Amino acid sequence: MSKRVLFVLLACASFARPVSADPVHITSGAFVLDIEGDMFSFHGNGLALTTTALGIYSPKDFPARCTGSGSPLGFCGEDDGALVDWSFHTTGGEQLLGTGDFDLDGMSGTNVDFMGSMRMDVVPTPLTSGGTGDFDFVAPFLFEATIRGVQGGQELFSRQLTGRGSVRVNYEGTLTTGVFAAADETIPYAFEAAPVPEPGTFMLLGSALASGLAWRRRRASNS
Repeated sequence: MSKRVLFVLLACASFARPVSADPVHITSGAFVLDIEGDMFSFHGNGLALTTTALGIYSPKDFPARCTGSGSPLGFCGEDDGALVDWSFHTTGGEQLLGTGDFDLDGMSGTNVDFMGSMRMDVVPTPLTSGGTGDFDFVAPFLFEATIRGVQGGQELFSRQLTGRGSVRVNYEGTLTTGVFAAADETIPYAFEAAPVPEPGTFMLLGSALASGLAWRRRRASNS
């Protein structure tokens, strides 16, 4: 390869913009859904978002939530032992997730449109009161999102996010015995670090790969 061709290739590589970045795995912080205000906030791994206007999250977006009398905050009561699912997700590709403020690695902005998609998959978990009138419901979740901050047609940031953790919702009794309803106005989905594989796992994986390569070489030589 000539020096001129090599120079051109290096120049193109230096100006090329990466098509996509690896997802950022959120290991701490929380996604907090404000049901009453129809807004959310998020902070974790150097990124913080606070929406001041939102239109896609509301009680109707939760299959197990609905309007009913005799329940705190107007939610329908749920029977003790019933499976409860606090999952949610956006549909239809990229959309406006909200408008608000952000902080990212020393950069900040206000009145920014957050475009993208979100998915929060919570494990359906039985509602277990233990015979009390006020208790916390806890269930594990997996989270993934793609979020772009846009202002005046200019993209300020873009992030792919993944994470796992637990959602905690306080429930209290309704006017009906054995029926409970969510008593919180905000629902926190707290992130936690994923377990790190033991060193032995990597050693076994390496041994398996080496054995597989050796088997392929023997098969090729015998064919």
